[in-house]
Amino acid sequence: MAKSTPATTSYRVGTVLLLLATLSARAADPHGTSGEQGTSRITPVVQAVQTVMPTVVNISTERVVRVSDPFDQFFNEFFAGHFRYFKESMPLGSGVIVDAAGLIVTNYHVIKRASQIIIRFWDGTTGTALLVAYDATNDLALLQLVPADGKEPRPLQAVPFSIPDDLHLGETVVTVGNPFGLEHSVAAGVLSARNRTLSEGNVAFNDILQTDAAINPGNSGGPLVNLDGELIGINLAIRRDAEGIGFAIPLRRIEDVLARWLVPSRFSLGFCGLVPKTLVTDGAITAVVDSVVPDGPAVKAGVQAGDTITRVNGTAVSRAIDVSRVLWRLKPEEKVILSLAGKGDKAFAIGTMGPEALARVRLRVGLQPLTATLNRALSLPDSLRGLAISEVLPDSDLATAEARRGDIVIRIGDVDTASLADVFTALKDQRPGRAVPVYLVAVENIRGKVFLRRYGINVTLN
Repeated sequence: MAKSTPATTSYRVGTVLLLLATLSARAADPHGTSGEQGTSRITPVVQAVQTVMPTVVNISTERVVRVSDPFDQFFNEFFAGHFRYFKESMPLGSGVIVDAAGLIVTNYHVIKRASQIIIRFWDGTTGTALLVAYDATNDLALLQLVPADGKEPRPLQAVPFSIPDDLHLGETVVTVGNPFGLEHSVAAGVLSARNRTLSEGNVAFNDILQTDAAINPGNSGGPLVNLDGELIGINLAIRRDAEGIGFAIPLRRIEDVLARWLVPSRFSLGFCGLVPKTLVTDGAITAVVDSVVPDGPAVKAGVQAGDTITRVNGTAVSRAIDVSRVLWRLKPEEKVILSLAGKGDKAFAIGTMGPEALARVRLRVGLQPLTATLNRALSLPDSLRGLAISEVLPDSDLATAEARRGDIVIRIGDVDTASLADVFTALKDQRPGRAVPVYLVAVENIRGKVFLRRYGINVTLN
């Protein structure tokens, strides 16, 4: 038998110590989650998933299902038909948290037929949400988590946003979603193309992102992120006649839509009169004022379109979503201090919408009272009471239903609208996203004769 030399003994001792150290490390961290040090398993894809996963939600609805139950003798004794009813959760799609106070973005097609919207988070907890805004043209919807038992919602983790259009063909991208009801599923691929044209029903895009990361039914509304875990798009659809071709709405479009939604008037009677925008110049991003409302609080304080915003109420901002996350929470009479580059601080109070502004914001129409002069001009009977439509904005449900300038709004919900004050009464307590019936009289001139036609429209409030 060969004798052990000191070198051999030292080698064996070293091997044993290394084995013991490895076993000890595995016992301390059996799932290999200790981070980058000591393992090659924590890849950039894994890091991106760890960043985005807490911001992803699954969206479902409930329906009442009738099932045969022939074995429950007690039930069958008192109820004929041998049936029972119970609530079944139906998976719809995915969403991503864009504000820690409980605002979630998804596709409009995901939730448009939902009777009740149920949100399931990464940690397994659930909640319900209300539709706050939708844009069918962009196939986007904004949901707000409903506080449980009147309590303030717990702080959530919002997804970080990338720089708009900061994209590289061939870069690795990751999707997280709810394909076929399989919660929080992850898939990785590459960014295959930019600015694709896509038509889905009445929706047409020319700036769509294409990826070969798996996007299946149920992934719609979930995030597409880069390896920094930053949002670059919202998953939209797949090419049904091919494999490995999925599409996502780009971040620039998403942030532009959110800038219009995350304002005080969407969540209260508050009114600030400005919409922000993210400006990208040579790879650097800034928050600028995209538009202002004439005679609004912001304009009266000296704020103009094109101004660069550096702070809002002391919070540093660098893009539109930063500004929006401060603005939407503000209520009437609360103060706003905008720090503008080269112009210093501009202070104003959030205003309160009056009847005309409320009709324009919620119904997307301009209204004016009927007068004797207007009645004669429209050939209306003196007995008709209502408000004449002076303008129908293109994104209004009334425009979709072909309501026209000159039609008369006679009732909103259960309130007769003989004056603008009645409009305020009808709308002041109605939240955006709710469908409200609006009753109108159309004035039609046929061969020199005036006919009045009554009709009603369910309008989803803005």
